[in-house]
Amino acid sequence: MLKNIMCLSKWIWRLNFCFLCVLTVFSFSSRNVFGMRGFTPENAVTQKQYETDFKEHVSAERCRHRLRHLTEEPHLAGTENSRKVAEYLRTEFESYGLHVQVYEYHVYLPYPLEVHVELVSPVQHVAVSKEDSWAWDKDSYETEIVAGYNAYSPDGDVTAELIYVNRGLPEDYQILKERGISVAGKICIARYGGSYRGVKAKVAGDNGAVGLILYSDPKDDGYMRGDVYPRGPWRSEDAIQRGTVKYIFQHASDPLTPGWAATKDAERLPIAEATDLPKIPVVPIAYRDAKPFLQALAGMNVPSEWQGGLPFAYHIGPGPAKVRIKVRCDHSTRPIYNVIATLEGTEYPDQWVILGNHHDAWVYGAADPGSGTTALLEAAQSLGELAKKGMRPKRTIVFAAWDAEEFGILGSTEWVEELKSQLQEKVIAYLNVDIAATGGRFYVSAIPSLRELIREVTQNVIDPRTLKSIYERWKTAQGKEIPQVGNLGSGSDHSPFVGHAGIPAISMGFSGAYGVYHAMQDNFYWMEHFGDPTFQYQAAMSKIWGILALRLANADVLPFDYETYATDLMTPVKLLQNSGSESKIAQGVKTLDGLLTEWQQAAGLLNQALVRYLASDDLSRISEINQRLYQLERRLTSETGLSLRPWFKHLIYAPGLNTGYAAVVFPGVEDAIAYGEDAEVHAEIDRLVAAFTRMIQGINEIREML
Repeated sequence: MLKNIMCLSKWIWRLNFCFLCVLTVFSFSSRNVFGMRGFTPENAVTQKQYETDFKEHVSAERCRHRLRHLTEEPHLAGTENSRKVAEYLRTEFESYGLHVQVYEYHVYLPYPLEVHVELVSPVQHVAVSKEDSWAWDKDSYETEIVAGYNAYSPDGDVTAELIYVNRGLPEDYQILKERGISVAGKICIARYGGSYRGVKAKVAGDNGAVGLILYSDPKDDGYMRGDVYPRGPWRSEDAIQRGTVKYIFQHASDPLTPGWAATKDAERLPIAEATDLPKIPVVPIAYRDAKPFLQALAGMNVPSEWQGGLPFAYHIGPGPAKVRIKVRCDHSTRPIYNVIATLEGTEYPDQWVILGNHHDAWVYGAADPGSGTTALLEAAQSLGELAKKGMRPKRTIVFAAWDAEEFGILGSTEWVEELKSQLQEKVIAYLNVDIAATGGRFYVSAIPSLRELIREVTQNVIDPRTLKSIYERWKTAQGKEIPQVGNLGSGSDHSPFVGHAGIPAISMGFSGAYGVYHAMQDNFYWMEHFGDPTFQYQAAMSKIWGILALRLANADVLPFDYETYATDLMTPVKLLQNSGSESKIAQGVKTLDGLLTEWQQAAGLLNQALVRYLASDDLSRISEINQRLYQLERRLTSETGLSLRPWFKHLIYAPGLNTGYAAVVFPGVEDAIAYGEDAEVHAEIDRLVAAFTRMIQGINEIREML
């Protein structure tokens, strides 16, 4: 009797398992069904409990405590305070039971000695280079707050007529040319937004300007958006947006060691030979100082879309406003510190999942990057506590705290350049958070093979405000049945992993009303009163981050979805048809379209085969299969790199030459269409054809193993 009952139970389990397999196959091909892909039924139960225990360990109060400590002093990269932050992170990670290694690099970090911006005529006005002090705020009296400056601006002392150029992007200069206005020999003033500030610096120089002033317009992040600091979250009239103007769209490396690690004794280029630095002085000012500069301009009224939020009609110029810019910096090489903590896996210690966030800030950096650093530490502590109780991941989880990101993504890039071969062999995925929380709106960009995974994980974390899942609020905010995931460009530490090493990545955070970006006022007071007062969103980010890591670290079959990858590339391929004359690329685009269909079909069959494999009794080749799965991304790279910027090796995604941050799909082709000859366009199409073919071959090779 007992034997019969056991047999019946066994058959019931098999029927349930078969149903689960059918459901799982459907979940690979449908975006409307979410489950725990990549796990056998038995291991899925264990994984669910692991994730539940992890979430219960995460503490918003610990996030509050850590952020208060991290924001106690300014900690610009290369300073003693920044080194102290790195030491604090090392001590914290070690207390969680993690193995810690600190990587020291020596990179070119210019600090300002003199920043002078003056309206010379028709009236005189000297811009203030630091924010105001407030009687109630001791932090605003800190003497180590760096002056408002744009890192890597060359030294210079120029006086010239002023011209307003709106956002300072190529299309703005084209409008000026159509109106017969030249900026040659002039100083331009541009408002922030629309693109990366380094693009603005390059475009101004390319158009013959001798200097560039950047300012934050109140229409974009000041009083026209709502109450300003300290009454509200938006930018006050004295707040200055610091920031680098390094050409991160050329490469993310230390300017003097492009492509190799900036170790202490590394060979370095002379500054004059660096290819990623502006040629004209660039300075940022607050909008209270931009006001008299813009008021002094005459000439024609600006187009309606150029009008900002200051209380007068904007004019283009030139004249009668004349301006002087003087920049003088200490151009030194300084030490930076990456803190790398490791929770070693029990079964596959040489397969890594990396969680990363930078720890340097322009001033106090409560949101950027402190909120991300608190979430990283919280994930590390919670997983460390579980490890002490015997719950450890199968694969190694690495927690990386990068330095000098604000200067141009330097710390993470030097690490990737030093360990590139090892990382390409071992890293499954890189999970990035820069700013964890300035509000409650979830956003994410990812390599397409990981997009379904992030959708699944957000179903399992509660939104602190609505008490629904993060996924539900994300979906509602977008107004879509399936929330869309963005493409990865640059602007944060995912850039070297994707762009240089071809490693799959995700970058994410929670956004909100945030007007203190790169200003002194991005401090603990701002976070506690406006950004994330309960610190629940930093805790929520820690939960999403940790569950993503655990899914990748513990999956029996890694949950990469290369069918979604092919599907997501079909629209950009269609758009290529409108990127040049039909005779140039029609046949090439047709070939790419056919290959994508083949890729999509092959990946769909692979997904089904992997589900069947999970249901089989023989999983002896699972380690090799997984290694092949996570290394498929490398097949979309070229070691020679993009023609116009060879540091970028990925042929599908890179920052745009005129966007800086935002991604361009098929960057080699787009660059060639914009700047090259017909032969170069065809050559780039051929490289994509070869990459797609390699991907299809890799997918089919895995299928043949199953």
